[in-house]
Amino acid sequence: MASQPPFISRARQALPKDLKDFLQPLLERAYELQTPVYLVGGCVRDLLLGRPHLDIDIVIEGSALPLARSAAKTYKAKLTSHPQFLTHVLEFKNGRHLDIATARTETYAEPAALPVVEPASLQEDLYRRDFSINAIALSLNRTDQGHIWDPFGGLEDLEAKKIRVLHAQSFKDDPTRIFRAARFAGRFGYELEWRTREWLNEAIGLQLPATLSGARLREELTPLLLERDPRPAFRLLSQWGALSFLVPNLKWEKSHETFFGQLVRQPDKENALLLRLLVLLHAIPYPKAVGSLGHLMFPQKMIEQIELALTLVTRMKDGGLSGAELKKSGRIPLMPEVKSFITKAVRLKAIVPKKDALEDWQRFQDSAPALTGRDVRDLGYKPGPVFTRIFDALRQARWEGKLRTREEEIRFLQDTFPIQNGH
Repeated sequence: MASQPPFISRARQALPKDLKDFLQPLLERAYELQTPVYLVGGCVRDLLLGRPHLDIDIVIEGSALPLARSAAKTYKAKLTSHPQFLTHVLEFKNGRHLDIATARTETYAEPAALPVVEPASLQEDLYRRDFSINAIALSLNRTDQGHIWDPFGGLEDLEAKKIRVLHAQSFKDDPTRIFRAARFAGRFGYELEWRTREWLNEAIGLQLPATLSGARLREELTPLLLERDPRPAFRLLSQWGALSFLVPNLKWEKSHETFFGQLVRQPDKENALLLRLLVLLHAIPYPKAVGSLGHLMFPQKMIEQIELALTLVTRMKDGGLSGAELKKSGRIPLMPEVKSFITKAVRLKAIVPKKDALEDWQRFQDSAPALTGRDVRDLGYKPGPVFTRIFDALRQARWEGKLRTREEEIRFLQDTFPIQNGH
């Protein structure tokens, strides 16, 4: 008899102590309610592989609402329920999530439609999942704690390092699985099982991802970008011809490899999503990039920052910065992530070949006035439209090298905008 993979024996031994301690109050309440409880999905997969796990998915045969409400009180967590999907999410102050759901089936009226959900058995719940490696359950019940439920061969696929869907309609029912296939294959270094690859190619050939809403595409793009190293997943999507479904005109280029490689080696402590979005979109004409972000329903403030950043990089690439960009950036202060992106971009010849681009960018940053709005007000100026004119003039004068110190700015302000014109 062949020996079992080490991850099977690991799961059979016991839950990790930290996870067991965390779940203990919930399990005691489930026992009182006589509710069978199972750990499912990605957290089981990661437990089996010995990988870190943050979010936890629990499935219950029967209504999950009583246990979810009780757990929210016990853990003092925020509870958000989605009755149409029979799911409940507990959100903790440290950012951790605990999902508690009723075991359910899903049916799709048409490709890419949101599913119609009905209560079901544990096995039926596992069958509705995206890939076999995510269709494994681990019992948390006293009678058989640690027992693995694997009706669809997920353990075998983990051992073989394969990504496999559970049926031929999988990508047609939910085309977002195309992007998740790339994400998991890229993260783990797995290959697509041959029939899965055929069905994926068929769905792409039928242009099914194009039927997804912008919001659903954003929900797939965001975790792709936030992978520790997003490059393998994007390479796969490029090979499959699926990148343009996420962002029209997007092509995976050498500069992406270089830029993302830098981020992976030297991760920023800033907003990783904004910075990585900028890297992904840097090779697209910025008006088209901004239009795509609107379709994907990213927040307007984020779109404004990205538009300004891509505009500045384009200007430096095409010739140089001007007073117009200076004024616009002054009215929309650049976030740290944007400054970090531009600084990195102008240092990469593959993106900005202009030799003196870094000097231009440094000069641009140095043009920020030393005076603040409070300073100007304390000098006797009444807040209003004049403030815009004042700061535009200060930025322009600094850009031209006429001002260097705070004292020079004050003299310039008083000479250019006599106090009687400030009211």
